[in-house]
Amino acid sequence: AIGKPVWMIQAQCAGFFGATSNVLDERGDAEGAEAAKAQGVTFFRDSVDRLMRDRGLSRAAAVEAVSQALDSGRAEGFQKIKDGGGFGSRSHWNTARSICLDVADVYQGIRYR
Repeated sequence: AIGKPVWMIQAQCAGFFGATSNVLDERGDAEGAEAAKAQGVTFFRDSVDRLMRDRGLSRAAAVEAVSQALDSGRAEGFQKIKDGGGFGSRSHWNTARSICLDVADVYQGIRYR
């Protein structure tokens, strides 16, 4: 995350939670999938709003930029689940999840600056 703007990290987290939602859905965990999807949507909306505010972009341009970073986060999320030991407390997935949730907590404090 060093040197990346907040909106880009948020977009990657949106993709990460999208990947999580897809895998949980495939495993039959509808409740977990829905919660992950909701978290991903929140990250997506926050990243679009932040990018529009920071760079003065239109919503369409911001959505396009965010979507590219989201795709990267989704691919990374699938990889972390596949190669990193699944969803366990010591997995690569859990570390990424923790980082994303920290980003969400920090963003709540800077949202209206």
